[in-house]
Amino acid sequence: MRVFFLKPVLNVALIGTAALGTVSCEEWPRHRHKPSTQADALEAGEPPSEGLSIEWLTAAEEDEPNLVPAEGIPLAQGEGLRAVGTLEGLGWDSESTADRVSACETTLAFPPAAPGEYTGDVDWITVTPEEEGVLCMELSTDHPTARLDTALYVLGDCNEPVGVFVQPGSTTPIGMDVPASHIRWAIGLDATASVAVGLAGFFPDDADLDLDWTASLALVPSVEGAADMLCPRGS
Repeated sequence: MRVFFLKPVLNVALIGTAALGTVSCEEWPRHRHKPSTQADALEAGEPPSEGLSIEWLTAAEEDEPNLVPAEGIPLAQGEGLRAVGTLEGLGWDSESTADRVSACETTLAFPPAAPGEYTGDVDWITVTPEEEGVLCMELSTDHPTARLDTALYVLGDCNEPVGVFVQPGSTTPIGMDVPASHIRWAIGLDATASVAVGLAGFFPDDADLDLDWTASLALVPSVEGAADMLCPRGS
């Protein structure tokens, strides 16, 4: 499995202060005719995420073992990365029992369900948050019916998944059993450890299916009440 990473820098364009003036009826709506102090100011009604300007930078191709995340890519608030890859085979064996002991002799949180384990490829996107914020994930494929797990794991001292993030107010891991065509989630993080998105498919059960995917991860400011409003859209 080969994964290509691209690392962008996100710049937030703030809404400029508009000067008040008198307009005629032909100039309605008024906000479109008020001069802004910034040429790239957001139009009224646009979502805050539209103020994120992303410049994508090419990084090196990476190879990784199937079940071991790569070293984390440092991610500061206002930075993001994109990755593309291929899941080579999908499927789940409910009768198999996965090894739950890490190289550091701690309990593994992967696979996220037990008993059972994935019979196809597992891809990882690993980041190391340098400060707290909201981690935004978006992934898409061209397959109309495939189902994926895109859970987010905390990595331990041996760079292995030892914890899994759950949806707020529940015990269900975030990003589980989702349609492969388009996936979005966002969750707050601190800067205590590296984290990794584990990408794997369980439906259809097809060892010969090659599923190309494109994903993006971005760390945006955590603003009370904003939820995922600052997450880039369609990145």
